[in-house]
This record gives sequence, structure tokens and C-alpha cells, in this order.
Amino acid sequence: MQTCIQDSYIPDRLPGPSSKAAGSAARMGEYLARATQRLAAIAESISRGESVDRDSHEWMLAQVDFLSDSFADETLELGDEMHSSVLQLVLAIANLNEQIRHRSSLRL
Repeated sequence: MQTCIQDSYIPDRLPGPSSKAAGSAARMGEYLARATQRLAAIAESISRGESVDRDSHEWMLAQVDFLSDSFADETLELGDEMHSSVLQLVLAIANLNEQIRHRSSLRL
């Protein structure tokens, strides 16, 4: 059985240099909350033994790209707690990606 999680959420971009830093941090916080929820749903389907569909897997990898691009923006100012949340998200994505890779290799 495959699972498709629909609520894709990658903002077009975070506010640019003309916006206030607090607004950027707030949008990043919203993004992190929604991305973490979606990742938790994917992790739950994996824990039930379900296969992750291609769209969900591509979504996971797109989040890493999005976060990398976001940190290249020198105007983005995040506190220690937000940096910790970003790190937790990236590590959770890496962990799930490894689980998916491992399951795929077992099926070969």
C-alpha cells in the first residue's frame, strides 16, 4: 500500500530584505510547523509498513533544498530555538530517507 500525503507546503520564498526580520522568522516558524506535521505523517506511514510514494519522497528532498536556499539568504535572522528546529527537521528527513533507502534495498 502506498501513502500520498497531499498538504505540500513549500512557501514560494521567505520575505526578502525589505521585510522585517521578525516577519521572516515568523514565516519560517510557520513553515517548520507545517513541514514537521507532514514529515510526521510520512514517518507514521513508514512505521505502519507502508511504502512512501514518489511525491512524498520528492517533497522530503525538496525541503532540504528549500532550507539550504533559505540559509543562503543573509537577511534571514533566526534565533537558537529556530536553528534547533531546522536541524531537527533536516535530521528527521535524513533519517526517513535512510529508512526508505534501506527498505528499497531489501526488496531488490
